[in-house]
Amino acid sequence: MNEFAIGAQPMGNGYIAWFRKVHKCDNEILKGKGGNPIIFGSKAEAKAAAGEAIVAYINGSLVRDGAVVQGQSTADAVFNLRPFTRAKGSGRLTLVEKRKEARA
Repeated sequence: MNEFAIGAQPMGNGYIAWFRKVHKCDNEILKGKGGNPIIFGSKAEAKAAAGEAIVAYINGSLVRDGAVVQGQSTADAVFNLRPFTRAKGSGRLTLVEKRKEARA
């Protein structure tokens, strides 16, 4: 189906959480460090974690045909916002200033 979905599936002594994206036909299981599925103590905990994961996906970068949509930088240009950059793995924003051209 072409719809978002979340769920919890019993596994061993707990539950694993999964979510489905609109453009994918298979479920993505929430995984921890090392790529192993995270086991939750209750079904409610697993579904809550799956809900948080799907919301993070929806609010993340939009992708179109394998390319990240440049909507934010376009909006920044329209409103003349200062350009910022974020270092990989850092939450800190750095102001980017352009050099002024020297007049001849």
